[in-house]
Amino acid sequence: MMLLIKARADGWKKPTSAQAAAGNYKKPRMKWNGLDIAIENPKGTVREGVDETGKAWRTVFEHAYGEISGTEGVDGDPVDVYLGPDESAPEVYIVRQMRRKKWDQYDEDKCFLGFPSMGAAKRAYLNHYDDPRFFGGIIAMPVAEFVRKVRATREKPAMIKSILFMRSAVR
Repeated sequence: MMLLIKARADGWKKPTSAQAAAGNYKKPRMKWNGLDIAIENPKGTVREGVDETGKAWRTVFEHAYGEISGTEGVDGDPVDVYLGPDESAPEVYIVRQMRRKKWDQYDEDKCFLGFPSMGAAKRAYLNHYDDPRFFGGIIAMPVAEFVRKVRATREKPAMIKSILFMRSAVR
Protein backbone atom coordinates (compact mmCIF):
# COMPACT_ATOMS: atom_id res chain seq x y z
CA MET A 1 0.00 0.00 0.00
CA MET A 2 1.33 3.42 -0.87
CA LEU A 3 2.00 6.11 1.72
CA LEU A 4 -0.36 8.49 -0.02
CA ILE A 5 -3.23 6.06 0.34
CA LYS A 6 -2.56 5.66 4.06
CA ALA A 7 -2.44 9.41 4.56
CA ARG A 8 -5.95 10.13 3.29
CA ALA A 9 -8.11 12.74 4.88
CA ASP A 10 -10.73 10.45 6.43
CA GLY A 11 -12.65 12.72 8.77
CA TRP A 12 -10.11 15.54 8.35
CA LYS A 13 -11.55 19.01 8.74
CA LYS A 14 -9.70 22.17 7.86
CA PRO A 15 -8.60 23.81 11.10
CA THR A 16 -9.41 27.40 11.96
CA SER A 17 -6.53 29.87 11.74
CA ALA A 18 -6.20 29.80 15.53
CA GLN A 19 -6.16 25.98 15.62
CA ALA A 20 -3.58 25.83 12.83
CA ALA A 21 -1.32 28.33 14.62
CA ALA A 22 -1.58 26.39 17.90
CA GLY A 23 -1.46 22.98 16.22
CA ASN A 24 -4.33 21.75 18.39
CA TYR A 25 -6.72 20.15 15.94
CA LYS A 26 -7.48 16.53 15.10
CA LYS A 27 -4.91 15.12 12.69
CA PRO A 28 -5.09 11.74 10.98
CA ARG A 29 -2.23 9.50 12.14
CA MET A 30 -0.19 6.75 10.58
CA LYS A 31 2.90 4.69 11.34
CA TRP A 32 5.99 4.72 9.14
CA ASN A 33 8.98 2.57 10.10
CA GLY A 34 7.91 2.68 13.74
CA LEU A 35 7.48 6.47 13.81
CA ASP A 36 4.11 8.07 14.54
CA ILE A 37 3.21 10.64 11.88
CA ALA A 38 0.44 13.19 12.35
CA ILE A 39 -0.94 14.45 9.02
CA GLU A 40 -1.47 18.22 9.08
CA ASN A 41 -2.44 18.54 5.43
CA PRO A 42 -3.61 15.46 3.51
CA LYS A 43 -2.95 15.33 -0.22
CA GLY A 44 -5.23 17.72 -2.09
CA THR A 45 -5.92 20.03 0.84
CA VAL A 46 -5.21 23.75 0.72
CA ARG A 47 -3.32 26.06 3.04
CA GLU A 48 -3.74 29.77 2.43
CA GLY A 49 -3.14 33.11 4.04
CA VAL A 50 -1.76 36.60 3.63
CA ASP A 51 1.93 37.47 3.96
CA GLU A 52 3.41 40.42 5.85
CA THR A 53 3.06 42.66 2.77
CA GLY A 54 -0.65 41.89 2.37
CA LYS A 55 -0.16 39.54 -0.58
CA ALA A 56 -2.43 36.48 -0.54
CA TRP A 57 -0.78 33.07 -0.91
CA ARG A 58 -2.17 29.59 -1.45
CA THR A 59 -0.62 26.11 -1.43
CA VAL A 60 -2.38 23.00 -2.72
CA PHE A 61 -0.73 19.95 -1.19
CA GLU A 62 0.36 17.54 -3.91
CA HIS A 63 1.65 15.23 -1.18
CA ALA A 64 0.47 14.68 2.37
CA TYR A 65 2.34 16.86 4.86
CA GLY A 66 2.74 16.36 8.56
CA GLU A 67 5.08 15.88 11.47
CA ILE A 68 6.78 13.06 13.33
CA SER A 69 5.22 12.98 16.79
CA GLY A 70 7.57 12.87 19.76
CA THR A 71 10.46 14.52 17.93
CA GLU A 72 11.79 18.04 17.91
CA GLY A 73 13.42 19.88 15.05
CA VAL A 74 15.62 22.95 15.24
CA ASP A 75 12.58 25.22 15.14
CA GLY A 76 11.22 23.67 18.35
CA ASP A 77 8.39 21.92 16.50
CA PRO A 78 8.17 18.23 15.58
CA VAL A 79 10.19 17.18 12.51
CA ASP A 80 8.27 18.06 9.31
CA VAL A 81 7.62 15.44 6.62
CA TYR A 82 6.10 15.11 3.18
CA LEU A 83 4.83 11.64 2.25
CA GLY A 84 5.54 10.27 -1.21
CA PRO A 85 4.09 7.34 -3.13
CA ASP A 86 6.88 4.75 -2.64
CA GLU A 87 6.59 3.05 0.75
CA SER A 88 9.66 0.93 0.01
CA ALA A 89 11.94 3.85 -0.94
CA PRO A 90 15.32 3.10 0.67
CA GLU A 91 16.26 6.70 1.43
CA VAL A 92 14.81 9.78 3.05
CA TYR A 93 15.57 13.11 1.42
CA ILE A 94 16.13 16.09 3.67
CA VAL A 95 15.74 19.60 2.31
CA ARG A 96 17.48 22.48 4.01
CA GLN A 97 14.95 25.31 4.01
CA MET A 98 16.08 28.91 4.08
CA ARG A 99 14.40 31.79 5.94
CA ARG A 100 11.92 33.96 4.00
CA LYS A 101 13.41 37.35 3.05
CA LYS A 102 16.72 36.35 4.69
CA TRP A 103 17.69 33.86 2.02
CA ASP A 104 21.20 33.31 3.38
CA GLN A 105 19.88 32.11 6.77
CA TYR A 106 18.94 28.53 7.55
CA ASP A 107 15.36 28.07 8.80
CA GLU A 108 14.51 24.38 9.20
CA ASP A 109 14.53 20.95 7.55
CA LYS A 110 11.75 19.32 5.55
CA CYS A 111 12.01 15.53 5.25
CA PHE A 112 10.68 13.57 2.29
CA LEU A 113 9.63 10.00 3.05
CA GLY A 114 8.62 7.58 0.33
CA PHE A 115 10.05 9.43 -2.65
CA PRO A 116 11.72 7.36 -5.38
CA SER A 117 14.63 9.73 -5.99
CA MET A 118 16.33 12.90 -4.87
CA GLY A 119 15.01 14.64 -7.98
CA ALA A 120 11.43 13.64 -7.17
CA ALA A 121 11.79 14.94 -3.60
CA LYS A 122 13.29 18.23 -4.80
CA ARG A 123 10.48 18.71 -7.36
CA ALA A 124 7.88 17.98 -4.67
CA TYR A 125 9.48 20.54 -2.37
CA LEU A 126 9.66 23.26 -5.03
CA ASN A 127 6.04 22.62 -6.05
CA HIS A 128 4.93 23.56 -2.54
CA TYR A 129 6.80 26.88 -2.30
CA ASP A 130 6.34 30.13 -4.19
CA ASP A 131 10.01 31.08 -4.29
CA PRO A 132 12.89 28.76 -5.21
CA ARG A 133 15.15 30.62 -2.77
CA PHE A 134 13.54 28.63 0.06
CA PHE A 135 15.50 25.63 -1.26
CA GLY A 136 18.89 25.51 0.42
CA GLY A 137 20.04 22.05 -0.64
CA ILE A 138 19.12 18.41 -0.24
CA ILE A 139 20.77 15.28 1.11
CA ALA A 140 19.85 11.59 1.08
CA MET A 141 19.95 9.35 4.14
CA PRO A 142 19.13 5.63 4.45
CA VAL A 143 15.77 5.08 6.14
CA ALA A 144 17.18 3.13 9.11
CA GLU A 145 19.74 5.84 9.85
CA PHE A 146 17.09 8.56 9.56
CA VAL A 147 14.75 6.76 11.97
CA ARG A 148 17.55 6.27 14.50
CA LYS A 149 18.67 9.90 14.32
CA VAL A 150 15.18 11.38 14.41
CA ARG A 151 14.38 9.32 17.51
CA ALA A 152 17.52 10.81 19.12
CA THR A 153 15.91 14.27 18.94
CA ARG A 154 13.68 13.28 21.84
CA GLU A 155 16.66 13.64 24.17
CA LYS A 156 18.66 16.27 22.26
CA PRO A 157 16.34 18.27 19.97
CA ALA A 158 19.00 20.66 18.70
CA MET A 159 20.90 17.69 17.29
CA ILE A 160 18.59 17.33 14.29
CA LYS A 161 20.27 20.25 12.51
CA SER A 162 23.79 18.98 12.96
CA ILE A 163 22.87 15.32 12.53
CA LEU A 164 21.11 15.77 9.25
CA PHE A 165 23.21 18.36 7.53
CA MET A 166 26.70 17.61 8.73
CA ARG A 167 26.30 14.05 7.47
CA SER A 168 26.97 14.82 3.84
CA ALA A 169 27.44 17.63 1.39
CA VAL A 170 24.41 19.72 0.55
CA ARG A 171 23.36 19.46 -3.09
